[in-house]
Amino acid sequence: MAHAERYGPGETPSEFVPGDFILAPRPNPLAWLITMAQKLRFKGPDAVYAHWSHCALIVDEGGALVEAESTGVTRSPISRYTADTYHLVRLGSELAADGRKRAVDYTNAQVGQGFGFLAAFGAMVFLITGRRLRLMRRNHQICSGLLVRALQKGGLLQGADPDLMLPADLAKMYEVVWDSAKSAEKGPTPHEAGDAPTKR
Repeated sequence: MAHAERYGPGETPSEFVPGDFILAPRPNPLAWLITMAQKLRFKGPDAVYAHWSHCALIVDEGGALVEAESTGVTRSPISRYTADTYHLVRLGSELAADGRKRAVDYTNAQVGQGFGFLAAFGAMVFLITGRRLRLMRRNHQICSGLLVRALQKGGLLQGADPDLMLPADLAKMYEVVWDSAKSAEKGPTPHEAGDAPTKR
């Protein structure tokens, strides 16, 4: 069964399984816009999901990930995220070994593509107005669209629309809740309930 593990500043998971993914906030203007747009739709008890503005797929056992950012689709080390708080979504048996391979192979093949600014705009229009506006440019991806398509290659999220899903949708789907009080604590707390053992 899928579950999420929280990692605070300086913490790193003790192991990685390709095909799992992370959800994280990102400190840039585009991420801020995504968060603001998500907050217009994710209200009340769902407001805790709007915090997440970025997602990326784990592609090897060392924690390397492939992500779509404003510079395009790139391969990055997990260390990019260890200065802040992020959540690792472990899909467990929901994503079988052959499905994980298909998801990773698809994601690795997208490295070098451009960022989908038009797709991001269309997704934000949908969040704000409810109008399904698909603006796609070939060989361009946004982070959540890349992740959803990868998981669909693996056999998951078959009913999802990768053009309109954003990180908050994935957070709600996998119950990844942003806990502002916990994140405000000083110092890492790797062994609290719901957290995984960590290495430093």
